[in-house]
Amino acid sequence: MKHVSTSIKIYSALIVVLVLIKIFFLISPVTMPVAGNKAAFSPLTILILAVMGLLGLLMARRTGFADIWDERVSHRQRFLIPCIVGLIYGLVTIAPPLLGESNRLHPLVGGSDVHVKLPLSIPYYTYGALFLEIFLRLFCVPLLVWLISNVILRGKWQTPVFWFAAVVVAFYEPMPYMMQDFAGNTALGSVWVVIRTVIGSLFISNVVAAYLFRRYGFLAAVVMRLSHYLIWHIIYGGLT
Repeated sequence: MKHVSTSIKIYSALIVVLVLIKIFFLISPVTMPVAGNKAAFSPLTILILAVMGLLGLLMARRTGFADIWDERVSHRQRFLIPCIVGLIYGLVTIAPPLLGESNRLHPLVGGSDVHVKLPLSIPYYTYGALFLEIFLRLFCVPLLVWLISNVILRGKWQTPVFWFAAVVVAFYEPMPYMMQDFAGNTALGSVWVVIRTVIGSLFISNVVAAYLFRRYGFLAAVVMRLSHYLIWHIIYGGLT
Protein backbone atom coordinates (compact mmCIF):
# COMPACT_ATOMS: atom_id res chain seq x y z
CA MET A 1 0.00 0.00 0.00
CA LYS A 2 2.92 2.30 0.76
CA HIS A 3 4.26 1.70 -2.77
CA VAL A 4 0.92 2.68 -4.35
CA SER A 5 0.73 5.75 -2.14
CA THR A 6 4.19 6.90 -3.26
CA SER A 7 3.22 6.63 -6.92
CA ILE A 8 0.00 8.55 -6.43
CA LYS A 9 1.79 11.25 -4.42
CA ILE A 10 4.36 11.75 -7.16
CA TYR A 11 1.67 11.84 -9.84
CA SER A 12 -0.36 14.30 -7.76
CA ALA A 13 2.73 16.50 -7.45
CA LEU A 14 3.02 16.59 -11.25
CA ILE A 15 -0.61 17.70 -11.54
CA VAL A 16 0.01 20.39 -8.91
CA VAL A 17 2.89 21.66 -11.08
CA LEU A 18 0.47 21.99 -14.00
CA VAL A 19 -1.99 23.92 -11.84
CA LEU A 20 0.71 26.24 -10.49
CA ILE A 21 1.94 26.99 -14.01
CA LYS A 22 -1.65 27.72 -15.07
CA ILE A 23 -1.97 30.19 -12.18
CA PHE A 24 1.40 31.73 -13.06
CA PHE A 25 0.26 32.42 -16.62
CA LEU A 26 -2.89 34.08 -15.32
CA ILE A 27 -0.58 36.55 -13.57
CA SER A 28 2.02 36.72 -16.35
CA PRO A 29 0.28 35.96 -19.68
CA VAL A 30 2.31 34.34 -22.43
CA THR A 31 1.90 34.68 -26.18
CA MET A 32 1.51 31.13 -27.42
CA PRO A 33 3.16 30.19 -30.73
CA VAL A 34 0.17 27.99 -31.58
CA ALA A 35 -3.25 29.49 -30.88
CA GLY A 36 -4.81 26.07 -30.32
CA ASN A 37 -2.55 25.50 -27.32
CA LYS A 38 -4.74 27.81 -25.22
CA ALA A 39 -7.24 25.00 -24.75
CA ALA A 40 -4.54 22.89 -23.08
CA PHE A 41 -4.36 25.43 -20.26
CA SER A 42 -8.07 25.50 -19.41
CA PRO A 43 -9.11 24.26 -15.94
CA LEU A 44 -11.43 21.67 -17.49
CA THR A 45 -8.63 20.31 -19.66
CA ILE A 46 -6.33 20.01 -16.66
CA LEU A 47 -9.06 18.17 -14.72
CA ILE A 48 -9.72 15.75 -17.59
CA LEU A 49 -5.99 15.18 -18.06
CA ALA A 50 -5.55 14.51 -14.34
CA VAL A 51 -8.27 11.84 -14.42
CA MET A 52 -6.86 10.30 -17.61
CA GLY A 53 -3.40 10.15 -16.07
CA LEU A 54 -4.72 8.51 -12.92
CA LEU A 55 -6.52 5.89 -14.98
CA GLY A 56 -3.35 5.39 -16.99
CA LEU A 57 -1.36 4.96 -13.80
CA LEU A 58 -3.72 2.20 -12.68
CA MET A 59 -3.68 0.49 -16.10
CA ALA A 60 0.11 0.72 -16.30
CA ARG A 61 0.41 -1.27 -13.08
CA ARG A 62 -1.63 -4.05 -14.70
CA THR A 63 0.17 -4.11 -18.02
CA GLY A 64 3.83 -4.61 -17.18
CA PHE A 65 5.08 -1.03 -16.89
CA ALA A 66 7.58 -0.05 -14.22
CA ASP A 67 5.98 2.01 -11.46
CA ILE A 68 6.65 5.75 -11.17
CA TRP A 69 8.98 5.13 -8.21
CA ASP A 70 9.74 1.46 -8.81
CA GLU A 71 12.26 0.21 -6.25
CA ARG A 72 13.85 -2.01 -8.91
CA VAL A 73 14.77 1.06 -10.99
CA SER A 74 17.92 2.98 -10.06
CA HIS A 75 18.19 6.77 -10.17
CA ARG A 76 20.65 6.36 -13.05
CA GLN A 77 17.99 4.52 -15.03
CA ARG A 78 15.15 6.81 -13.95
CA PHE A 79 16.91 10.16 -14.42
CA LEU A 80 20.41 10.03 -15.93
CA ILE A 81 19.82 7.76 -18.93
CA PRO A 82 16.61 9.55 -20.03
CA CYS A 83 18.33 12.91 -19.54
CA ILE A 84 21.22 11.90 -21.80
CA VAL A 85 18.82 10.52 -24.42
CA GLY A 86 16.79 13.74 -24.35
CA LEU A 87 19.87 15.94 -24.64
CA ILE A 88 21.14 13.91 -27.61
CA TYR A 89 17.73 14.18 -29.26
CA GLY A 90 17.81 17.93 -28.67
CA LEU A 91 21.22 18.24 -30.30
CA VAL A 92 20.04 16.14 -33.26
CA THR A 93 17.04 18.46 -33.61
CA ILE A 94 19.00 21.72 -33.64
CA ALA A 95 22.05 20.54 -35.61
CA PRO A 96 20.59 21.10 -39.13
CA PRO A 97 19.42 24.71 -38.56
CA LEU A 98 22.68 25.54 -36.80
CA LEU A 99 24.50 24.27 -39.89
CA GLY A 100 22.20 26.23 -42.16
CA GLU A 101 20.39 23.17 -43.46
CA SER A 102 16.76 22.08 -43.32
CA ASN A 103 15.77 19.03 -41.31
CA ARG A 104 13.18 17.14 -43.35
CA LEU A 105 13.10 14.39 -40.75
CA HIS A 106 11.82 16.75 -38.04
CA PRO A 107 8.80 18.74 -39.30
CA LEU A 108 9.01 21.49 -36.67
CA VAL A 109 12.53 22.50 -37.68
CA GLY A 110 12.72 25.18 -40.33
CA GLY A 111 9.02 26.03 -40.15
CA SER A 112 7.25 28.91 -38.49
CA ASP A 113 8.39 30.14 -35.10
CA VAL A 114 7.35 27.51 -32.55
CA HIS A 115 9.29 28.90 -29.60
CA VAL A 116 8.29 30.96 -26.58
CA LYS A 117 11.07 33.31 -25.54
CA LEU A 118 12.90 33.21 -22.23
CA PRO A 119 12.11 33.32 -19.35
CA LEU A 120 8.46 32.32 -19.94
CA SER A 121 9.63 29.40 -22.06
CA ILE A 122 10.73 27.57 -18.89
CA PRO A 123 7.26 27.18 -17.30
CA TYR A 124 5.58 26.98 -20.72
CA TYR A 125 7.55 23.98 -21.95
CA THR A 126 7.57 22.35 -18.54
CA TYR A 127 3.79 22.41 -18.78
CA GLY A 128 3.89 21.13 -22.36
CA ALA A 129 6.23 18.26 -21.49
CA LEU A 130 4.07 17.11 -18.58
CA PHE A 131 0.86 17.52 -20.57
CA LEU A 132 2.02 15.49 -23.56
CA GLU A 133 3.67 12.73 -21.54
CA ILE A 134 0.63 12.28 -19.29
CA PHE A 135 -1.67 12.12 -22.31
CA LEU A 136 0.47 10.12 -24.74
CA ARG A 137 2.57 7.89 -22.52
CA LEU A 138 0.76 7.54 -19.20
CA PHE A 139 -2.75 7.27 -20.64
CA CYS A 140 -2.77 6.27 -24.32
CA VAL A 141 -0.07 3.59 -24.34
CA PRO A 142 -1.27 1.65 -21.25
CA LEU A 143 -4.87 2.01 -22.46
CA LEU A 144 -4.08 0.28 -25.75
CA VAL A 145 -2.04 -2.43 -24.02
CA TRP A 146 -4.79 -3.02 -21.46
CA LEU A 147 -7.59 -3.15 -24.05
CA ILE A 148 -5.78 -5.39 -26.53
CA SER A 149 -3.64 -7.62 -24.31
CA ASN A 150 -5.55 -7.78 -21.03
CA VAL A 151 -9.14 -7.58 -22.29
CA ILE A 152 -9.19 -8.94 -25.85
CA LEU A 153 -6.26 -11.38 -25.68
CA ARG A 154 -6.80 -12.21 -21.97
CA GLY A 155 -3.30 -11.34 -20.84
CA LYS A 156 -1.38 -12.76 -23.80
CA TRP A 157 1.24 -11.14 -26.06
CA GLN A 158 1.73 -8.21 -23.71
CA THR A 159 5.18 -7.24 -25.01
CA PRO A 160 4.29 -7.33 -28.75
CA VAL A 161 1.12 -5.39 -27.98
CA PHE A 162 3.17 -2.81 -26.10
CA TRP A 163 5.38 -2.22 -29.15
CA PHE A 164 2.30 -1.94 -31.33
CA ALA A 165 0.83 0.62 -28.93
CA ALA A 166 4.11 2.53 -28.74
CA VAL A 167 4.26 2.80 -32.54
CA VAL A 168 0.61 3.81 -32.91
CA VAL A 169 0.87 6.54 -30.27
CA ALA A 170 4.18 7.72 -31.76
CA PHE A 171 2.27 8.86 -34.86
CA TYR A 172 0.30 11.42 -32.82
CA GLU A 173 2.82 14.28 -32.96
CA PRO A 174 3.95 13.93 -36.60
CA MET A 175 0.43 13.13 -37.88
CA PRO A 176 -0.61 16.76 -38.65
CA TYR A 177 2.49 17.18 -40.80
CA MET A 178 1.87 13.84 -42.49
CA MET A 179 -1.67 14.91 -43.39
CA GLN A 180 -0.31 18.09 -44.99
CA ASP A 181 2.14 16.05 -47.05
CA PHE A 182 -0.55 13.54 -48.04
CA ALA A 183 -2.70 16.29 -49.57
CA GLY A 184 -2.46 16.13 -53.35
CA ASN A 185 0.25 13.46 -53.22
CA THR A 186 0.42 10.30 -55.30
CA ALA A 187 0.17 6.82 -53.79
CA LEU A 188 3.93 6.36 -54.14
CA GLY A 189 4.52 9.81 -52.71
CA SER A 190 2.31 9.00 -49.72
CA VAL A 191 4.37 5.87 -49.06
CA TRP A 192 7.49 8.03 -48.96
CA VAL A 193 5.75 10.38 -46.50
CA VAL A 194 5.18 7.45 -44.14
CA ILE A 195 8.76 6.20 -44.54
CA ARG A 196 10.16 9.67 -43.94
CA THR A 197 8.03 9.93 -40.80
CA VAL A 198 9.06 6.62 -39.23
CA ILE A 199 12.76 7.30 -39.75
CA GLY A 200 12.39 10.85 -38.44
CA SER A 201 13.59 11.89 -35.00
CA LEU A 202 10.12 13.09 -33.90
CA PHE A 203 8.57 9.65 -34.43
CA ILE A 204 11.55 7.68 -33.11
CA SER A 205 11.77 9.82 -29.97
CA ASN A 206 8.16 8.97 -29.12
CA VAL A 207 8.86 5.25 -29.44
CA VAL A 208 11.97 5.61 -27.27
CA ALA A 209 9.97 7.54 -24.66
CA ALA A 210 7.44 4.70 -24.49
CA TYR A 211 10.26 2.20 -24.01
CA LEU A 212 11.79 4.27 -21.20
CA PHE A 213 8.38 4.49 -19.56
CA ARG A 214 7.90 0.73 -19.69
CA ARG A 215 11.40 -0.10 -18.42
CA TYR A 216 12.10 2.71 -15.96
CA GLY A 217 8.75 4.29 -15.12
CA PHE A 218 6.83 7.38 -16.16
CA LEU A 219 9.34 9.87 -14.76
CA ALA A 220 11.92 8.57 -17.24
CA ALA A 221 9.70 9.61 -20.16
CA VAL A 222 9.11 13.01 -18.56
CA VAL A 223 12.83 13.58 -17.99
CA MET A 224 13.60 12.68 -21.60
CA ARG A 225 11.12 15.22 -22.98
CA LEU A 226 12.17 17.93 -20.52
CA SER A 227 15.81 17.42 -21.53
CA HIS A 228 14.90 17.65 -25.21
CA TYR A 229 12.85 20.81 -24.62
CA LEU A 230 15.76 22.31 -22.68
CA ILE A 231 17.93 22.14 -25.79
CA TRP A 232 15.34 22.67 -28.52
CA HIS A 233 12.85 25.15 -27.11
CA ILE A 234 14.53 26.86 -24.16
CA ILE A 235 18.20 27.23 -25.14
CA TYR A 236 17.99 27.18 -28.94
CA GLY A 237 14.57 28.83 -29.09
CA GLY A 238 15.56 31.43 -26.53
CA LEU A 239 18.73 32.45 -28.35
CA THR A 240 17.41 32.57 -31.92
